[in-house]
Amino acid sequence: MRFLTIVAVLAGLATAVPTPAAETTTAKSCSAVCKNPRVRKEWRSLSISERKQYLNAVVCMTKKPSKAPANLTLGVVSRFDDFNAVHIMSSDGLVQGTGGVHMVGFFLAWHRLFTWSYETALRDECGYTGAQPYWDWRIDADSGVPMAEWEIYNPSHGFGGNGDFVLEQNVTASWPYLAGQTGGGCVNDGPFKDTVMNVGPGSTLTHNPHCLRRGLNPDTIPWLTSARVAIAQAKADFLSYDAAVQGAQDMNPADGIQLFHGSGHYIHGGDSTDFISSSTEPIFYLHHAFLDKLYWEWQMMNPTVRLSEIGGVRIPFHPDSGPVALTDILDMKFAYKSGVEIKKVMNIRNGELCYTYQ
Repeated sequence: MRFLTIVAVLAGLATAVPTPAAETTTAKSCSAVCKNPRVRKEWRSLSISERKQYLNAVVCMTKKPSKAPANLTLGVVSRFDDFNAVHIMSSDGLVQGTGGVHMVGFFLAWHRLFTWSYETALRDECGYTGAQPYWDWRIDADSGVPMAEWEIYNPSHGFGGNGDFVLEQNVTASWPYLAGQTGGGCVNDGPFKDTVMNVGPGSTLTHNPHCLRRGLNPDTIPWLTSARVAIAQAKADFLSYDAAVQGAQDMNPADGIQLFHGSGHYIHGGDSTDFISSSTEPIFYLHHAFLDKLYWEWQMMNPTVRLSEIGGVRIPFHPDSGPVALTDILDMKFAYKSGVEIKKVMNIRNGELCYTYQ
């Protein structure tokens, strides 16, 4: 089943197809070497005060005025909206198979730089002194502990819990709906209880104020276990690894929910289930930081090869649109500086980036 069979979303702005250029050097030849990397830690390893500092910085982003270029006439109000809008703009074309940053060979590289951009804004604009935390959902999925008791959803030093139950609440515009949500309405506790999101769902970029919706879905837990991740981590080459994380080009979209990129979004239900505007959910960045950690660990299993190994298509479902090259440009819109080549983000400690994982 192809994405074209899904109901199409509204047309958005220009898609994030990287600019092809001639292949030249490997990622290891990047000139700058970071000397004081930020250390990203698992959410639970942060002290309570460190968790609150991070949450306060995210709340700050939801209140800080937008810096989006005025000529784009977006419905953004806050800096948090800015990043959400960039993800929406960059994801448009997924359903139609005309572009975007999903189901393409630069998916992992783009989200690596996007997460770094958000982390940098937290530090530069909202006084955050730590690094972007990640959420190792394997720990929770393996634990057998009910979702309502997971630390990530703690109302006082986490992201808050479920929304009120709404029967068959569906905000998914770009991917199949998954039943089993135990909520679906506005989150009713935690730091984002009264937060107003101004763009989304789907490709909506006009002013559309709404609450953060969440509907915890325990049906996704079996897809996030250590055993499921181990299958991907054992893949021998980049194309096989990328397909294990986000899905193959001929994948049935419903099957993609069971791969850990998709299930890591769907587990929260609500706004998180739409791939285009999944960045409405603040846990988005912890999920993608963990995907990045897994990708980095996979790269380090064979760094001689994997720090310069890339490929895949530039446009979803168009085999003639590849292969993605190290010299392709990652388009961050207005979230980050322009002109960053893929080769500069292949190594998280040698090039554009400067961080590591604990």
